[in-house]
Amino acid sequence: MTALRWLVRIAAVLVALIALVFFGARFHDGPLGPIPGGALAGGELVAEPVADWSFAKDTGEIQLQLESQTRSRTVWFFVLDGKAYVPCSLDFPPGKNWHHEAVKDGRATLRIDGKRYPVTLTKLEDSAAQGMGEAARAELSRKYGELPSGENGAWLFEVTSRTAS
Repeated sequence: MTALRWLVRIAAVLVALIALVFFGARFHDGPLGPIPGGALAGGELVAEPVADWSFAKDTGEIQLQLESQTRSRTVWFFVLDGKAYVPCSLDFPPGKNWHHEAVKDGRATLRIDGKRYPVTLTKLEDSAAQGMGEAARAELSRKYGELPSGENGAWLFEVTSRTAS
């Protein structure tokens, strides 16, 4: 019986620590890996609009914060022909809603290699996204390896630079 009590105590401490990490992440400058974080405050703010995103072609995951939210998240990112895109799986992680908020108000900040870029996210219509499907899949596979199945599909947001407000 004593061993069971210790196991319950250890489990309770682990749950408390995990909850503390998720709570504390809300006050961190940006996400902690896959855990959503606070607002993107640090890093140079790039005031000049970006016309060609090719410089970020080999950048892995980036940090994104919608202006309508105080939390940031880690997202995938890819560049095709100088244009930047943020894909969003509708399957994973469960419970997210940032993509719905981005459709309502696409103003956002991306943090790439420590620099913050004010942008607008525009959801591509399904026909436009499907038109670039193979090229997008090939680029995502090159950067991130095998892609998840995405049984419920994915949304694709085009990234357009804007001046800081």
